[in-house]
Amino acid sequence: MKGTVCLVTGATGFIGSHLVRELASRGADVHAAARSGSAPGSLEPSSGRVTHHRLDLRDRAALERCITSVQPQKVFHLAAQTRDPASQSISDLAKSFADCIDPLVHLLDLLAGAASPPQVMVRAGTIAEYGKAMLPYREDQREYPQSPYGARMLAATQICEMLDARVPFPVHTARLALTYGDGQSHGFLLPALIDACRKGLPTEILRPDDRRDLIHVSDVVDALIRLGESGLAEGTTVNIATGTAPTMRDVAARVIAISGCDPALVTLGSPGPCVKPSVLLASPAKAQRQLGWSARIALDDGLRMMLGRAMQEDLHADVQVRARCG
Repeated sequence: MKGTVCLVTGATGFIGSHLVRELASRGADVHAAARSGSAPGSLEPSSGRVTHHRLDLRDRAALERCITSVQPQKVFHLAAQTRDPASQSISDLAKSFADCIDPLVHLLDLLAGAASPPQVMVRAGTIAEYGKAMLPYREDQREYPQSPYGARMLAATQICEMLDARVPFPVHTARLALTYGDGQSHGFLLPALIDACRKGLPTEILRPDDRRDLIHVSDVVDALIRLGESGLAEGTTVNIATGTAPTMRDVAARVIAISGCDPALVTLGSPGPCVKPSVLLASPAKAQRQLGWSARIALDDGLRMMLGRAMQEDLHADVQVRARCG
């Protein structure tokens, strides 16, 4: 990656910020694209090796100016809305699809028509695209998405597969398992649970029997970079997952043990006999074959890393408060 010009969209997001820092640490010339309203703080440690671009990917003219000035050799497309309102109208659904698909098509079109097209484009998909397909999910299965997020991401994946032969570079899709790690929003279960446990606050696991394939963000970043370096002549869709899916009950027990939290503070919900537990579990066999990749960070180790980082941040905040108070 040293000296390689890389364009990363969604660069201030959870996964995007980790990818930007890793690319910069490997000596890449990184161009981080994000909307003007996104917080830049997550990229500050690598800001000296990163060029920031503030633009809305739906603005085709602004995107074209960015691509023309950057002339990226590798493109990592991570910009996507990952959370939806609890209830969506059909008009909301239509807008969420447009917000996902329109920037993708603009990006592919402008990159394909550039004076110097990139060598490769890697985009982040999700195992939620599979929905109620047979477990563990494999790339050769038909998908049955069960959420607006899974459906629009599947549509984006299929557009990339359809256009792969029409653009002068391979387009790879990494279908990511549920990614966790430092910097993740507390709107997600693991960071919220860890925060509650370390602060001694009560919390509830609403669906303790749901099972999730959980993968650390460092393993995801490694896989995305490997896809960018793979040299595969044709685009591929590949699962980036651990191949295991613990219950949320088990995950909660692990967090309690690692944090030393009082177990009585964590209660387990009872969804009822009519609510069937949901499972998201993908096979990483193709990634192992094509990329020589497999997840390296065990769940317990990843949870300890998150807890340690949170404690460091608490200590740093305490030092700042003491300094202000003299």
